[in-house]
Amino acid sequence: MRVYDCAIIGGGPAGLNAALLLGRTNRLVALFDTNNDHLAFELQESISRNGNAAIEFMQAAKEKLNQYPTIHSIVNQNVRVIKQSDNKLFKIYAEDGENFLAEKILLTDGAKIQTDIPNIELFYNKSIFTSPYSFGWELKGKKLIYINETSDVALNAKIIYNLSNDLIVATNGNEIKEKEKRELENKGINVITDKIQEVKGHNGELSSIVFQNGLEVEREAGFITPSAYTTNVIGQGFSCDFDEHGLIVVDHFGRTSEKNVYAAGDAAQPAPTEIVLSEATGIQVAKTINSDISSEKFKK
Repeated sequence: MRVYDCAIIGGGPAGLNAALLLGRTNRLVALFDTNNDHLAFELQESISRNGNAAIEFMQAAKEKLNQYPTIHSIVNQNVRVIKQSDNKLFKIYAEDGENFLAEKILLTDGAKIQTDIPNIELFYNKSIFTSPYSFGWELKGKKLIYINETSDVALNAKIIYNLSNDLIVATNGNEIKEKEKRELENKGINVITDKIQEVKGHNGELSSIVFQNGLEVEREAGFITPSAYTTNVIGQGFSCDFDEHGLIVVDHFGRTSEKNVYAAGDAAQPAPTEIVLSEATGIQVAKTINSDISSEKFKK
């Protein structure tokens, strides 16, 4: 069975860029596009792709990767990874029954927001976003809500206030420092600490937020900073360390606590993560992987 230098789990921006770099340095790469919550919006934060549809970017990137015989792309396949008994190789089991062997694993299959707000996932990347830098311009002047479930509310609220002064901050039942609350309210920002009962809208377009105290506020769009994330299933199958937010712990070079397992993109860094930053981490960690492989093989 063919042994790949690296198997990349996740075909998003981090995984695609990592595959390109490794493939172009003559490493054999298996790229598994697990198709988990891919980008269904326009790219805005990159000057080179401002306004381009994300799906078009992804398709064009995959076509470019197909030009390299060193890169084997496996599309729309969920996988299971098991470390072999010799502790040197990983075996990847794809949905279609095909098996692969790899020396290194790079996890780039992302992370998902973990919150108890009912139905909010129906609005992600349509009218509720994680980053004001990616979609702030498009929401300028709208009736906005900023949901923050952490203890650090004020900074992002100030950033979003610059986009629209018709802003409501909701903590979904979490406490907010009294000083921060007063500071926001002095600017006319309504701070609501009750838990959110329902998110209303149609086809992903937000119309209102209902709180458990019965209050319903009309909103057109918003942003969320959750208290926790969960990595996709493949990331949970490893013995890597996770931080208090549910993200994979990595060193400055993308190495996890499990030998020969690396992570990049949303799975290993706190959101909001702009696409260009995900691309950059994919490149950075791919360089680390290539350096590690080079050092190891040079000794043989």
